[in-house]
Amino acid sequence: MSSSLNSAEFPRQAILRYALPGAVMAMPLITAFVLLPAFYAETVGLGLVRTGLILLLVRISDVISDPIVGLLSDYLRRWRLGKKIQIAIGAIICGSALYALFTPSESAGDLYLFVWYGLLLLGWTIVQIPYLAWTVELTSDYHARVSLNATRELSGLVGILALSIFLVITADYGARQQLAYAAVFVVGCGVIVFPLLLSLPTGRLHQPPLKLLKSLSGLSGNRLFFRLLSAWFLSGLSIGIATACFPLFITHVLVLPEAYNSYLLFIYFLSGILGIPLWIWLSGRLGKHRSWGIAMVIACLAFLTVPLIGAGDLMFFGVICLITGFSLGADLALPPAMQSDVADWDNYLNRRDSSSFLFALWSMATKLSLGLGVAGAFVFLGQGDMGQPSGDAEIDPFRLAVIYGWLPAVLKITAVALMWGYPLTARQQQAINRRLQRRNRPLS
Repeated sequence: MSSSLNSAEFPRQAILRYALPGAVMAMPLITAFVLLPAFYAETVGLGLVRTGLILLLVRISDVISDPIVGLLSDYLRRWRLGKKIQIAIGAIICGSALYALFTPSESAGDLYLFVWYGLLLLGWTIVQIPYLAWTVELTSDYHARVSLNATRELSGLVGILALSIFLVITADYGARQQLAYAAVFVVGCGVIVFPLLLSLPTGRLHQPPLKLLKSLSGLSGNRLFFRLLSAWFLSGLSIGIATACFPLFITHVLVLPEAYNSYLLFIYFLSGILGIPLWIWLSGRLGKHRSWGIAMVIACLAFLTVPLIGAGDLMFFGVICLITGFSLGADLALPPAMQSDVADWDNYLNRRDSSSFLFALWSMATKLSLGLGVAGAFVFLGQGDMGQPSGDAEIDPFRLAVIYGWLPAVLKITAVALMWGYPLTARQQQAINRRLQRRNRPLS
């Protein structure tokens, strides 16, 4: 890898070019992960259990692609343009699938959802893995990685906020027309910003990547990776449950019109944007792992109050959206920066840069946890709904509130327990980086 890229100081003008595409990459968090399950369950009419199981099946199938894409990414990094070509192909697949997914015909059914959702996740994987792993090349500094990841995730939240505003503006349209317009909006934004990545510097690997089994065996000694991945999986599982229940909670517990989905999402993501500077500041003083743990504890306290909410308690729920949204900035910015540090540690242990493969496993855990969260929430909520052809099944408001509030809290507090004594601090990461630099220094 080029040593000029692996330094604490990287071109400041490159930060914006790297971060802006993150705005478009984050937009499916609303459309595909928050609104899509309820849209296909209730509007398209597949029902809660059928929709949840289809989405889980796609997630499980998609998990297989992650390590393959990760190994392919490390292989393509042997050519300087390999990363950029891969991202371009993935963006085309992702944009096409997103449009098809949110413009279904009246006859769209299980197979339609399975195929297009699967292509959406495949395209997203092809883009996301090299995009996230790029941070390992851009800087090796512990604190600079927080800033770089936070800038990317801040851009992502701005993109989500922009889409939230778009959804608020189009809230009076029916669900089908609103989401069709949203798909056009997301694809159009992608066409504008993704070319910015072409000007970013890329490193080049001089060693061929290991085969899958050898890559997995090389991870056996990297306990820090599995510890971080486990905490991230639990956090993602809680997010999957919450995102699946969010629109249903507004409809069946708060008893408010669908338009409030957009209004409350706007509050949630705006709060996330405002919270990011605090988490950057706090991570510089307490470390990434402690700051992330504090954010998850705050979110847990808010989630525990959810079953106290009743019909019409809009202000109460709005405060919960503010608190959990404020914690979201830490969830998005800090764990990926910690993963970049783990990639350095893995490089030192195994004497090989496998950052794309590590981020592939990270992506795999993310998608599997979100899928399990959505499917589990829908199965618990829709018991007895399997035989019903439409999404008109009765939902117990209290059961929905418990699943939405208490399950995420239990999962997040378990993740906090895993992370609180995490040993890869700034001092340890800097020592690892110095050893890598000495080892990679060319002999005179």
